[in-house]
Amino acid sequence: AHLGEYMSAAVLVADVTAVGAFFGAKARGTEHRMTGLPLYDFFMGAPLNPRLGPVDLKMFTEARVSWIVLFLLTVSAALHQRNLYGAVSGPMWGMLLAHGLYTHTIMRGEEGIPVTWDIFYEKWGWMLIFWNLAGVPFTYCYQSIYLASRPPFEHHPALMATALVLLVGSYVVWDTSNSQRCYFRMQMEGTFRQRLGLYLPWLPWRVLKNPEYIQTERGPKLLVSGWWGLARKINYTADIGMALAWGIMCGFDSAIPYFYFVFFLAMIIHRAHRDQQRCAVKYGRDWERYTNRVPHTFIPGII
Repeated sequence: AHLGEYMSAAVLVADVTAVGAFFGAKARGTEHRMTGLPLYDFFMGAPLNPRLGPVDLKMFTEARVSWIVLFLLTVSAALHQRNLYGAVSGPMWGMLLAHGLYTHTIMRGEEGIPVTWDIFYEKWGWMLIFWNLAGVPFTYCYQSIYLASRPPFEHHPALMATALVLLVGSYVVWDTSNSQRCYFRMQMEGTFRQRLGLYLPWLPWRVLKNPEYIQTERGPKLLVSGWWGLARKINYTADIGMALAWGIMCGFDSAIPYFYFVFFLAMIIHRAHRDQQRCAVKYGRDWERYTNRVPHTFIPGII
């Protein structure tokens, strides 16, 4: 009932935060990679990893705000459906599983977040601030809101099974591939420590034994075993698979549940292109060796 009010508040907070971050960085002289184009620089941001005391503001909004709010919105949608219609539908339980798994993994695997593109490269500008404070929770919840706004319905078991298999399979690849990359870097730095799972157990194959890699002239090592020996952005492929599963959970009567999938597909392809351009410049001939060793970006043997 109050979704519009909450969304409006989130947008306002995001806009104010972006203005404060931009001019705060300029006042302190902590700008990074500025172009001199005011609107573009405001959109992309001025500071890289601003802090408030010991708190990394970019990581806080990415890990602690966006996904927790998303999960709470989905829980609220399920409760709304239960209160209004007396039951929670199978598709809604599927969305609770989907957003619960994603949110839990972000919390459990927090040590892997600093090595993600958003944290180590993207600046903390309007784009990232708005997306974390307003975009993620209030856009990624479209499926849950769609289901809550209609009387409970059930899919044919085959369709629901397809959505669940796609969801869980993509989740396993997404979780273990991100873990492999994160823990590989820790292994190379001598900082890796085994950790207990939080509520849910760790999935197998999250840590590679004797991982293969390419040693670059610049120093960093490029992982070429595990999932990362199959495709250069296989974690993105898994993320796309989960996004599609969220839409399938809602059926095919409306395009609204598929907005996130279409948006995410376009965004992640563009991000992969930007990242690979950056790596080609950074690593030079070593990047050519790497792409010869792992020739496909998203799907092994195809693309």
